[in-house]
Amino acid sequence: MSIELILLLCTGYLLGSISFAVVFSKLGKLPDPRSFGSGNPGASNMLRLGGRPLALATLLGDLGKGALAVWLASLWLPAPAALGWVGLAAVCGHILPVFHRLQGGKGVATAGGVLLMLSWPAALVAAVLWLGIFAWQRIASLASLAACLGLVPWLAWLRPELLLPCGLMLALIMLRHRLNIGRLLDGSENHFKR
Repeated sequence: MSIELILLLCTGYLLGSISFAVVFSKLGKLPDPRSFGSGNPGASNMLRLGGRPLALATLLGDLGKGALAVWLASLWLPAPAALGWVGLAAVCGHILPVFHRLQGGKGVATAGGVLLMLSWPAALVAAVLWLGIFAWQRIASLASLAACLGLVPWLAWLRPELLLPCGLMLALIMLRHRLNIGRLLDGSENHFKR
């Protein structure tokens, strides 16, 4: 492993560790999103906490940090797989942020930004799956899980060089949704109103 890759992995992790939900909540003098609603510092919970403007700002911030980590790495690393590992580091930072007592989100939006830079068609597949399932059921966690599951065969078929780092990224996201999976199975998961 080269020094450049190690530094870029650290950079990706540190960028991922910036929790825009926590930052925007503090700026808006709102409760910490980790102690409100679903307890997740992400765009869905920010919609409940601060409305659409803060939810959109959080979504764009989380997308942006994943995209920025991969874009910065692409200036030094030509190999797509290496860029995938940097993207994984950014998602790990979002999930276990060093700046926020390792209490992070689920990594969905950050992974979206990573995918946008690694393979925009993969990001498009994930977005279509997420939007379609969410429009049908109005459950953000179900939409996220469906997008993760749908991406694995797509990556295996069309971008096998990204399958290992992105597969681990998707597995981490699904692991972070384990409580949601339990609530989905017993019918108690949160729905957004139509």
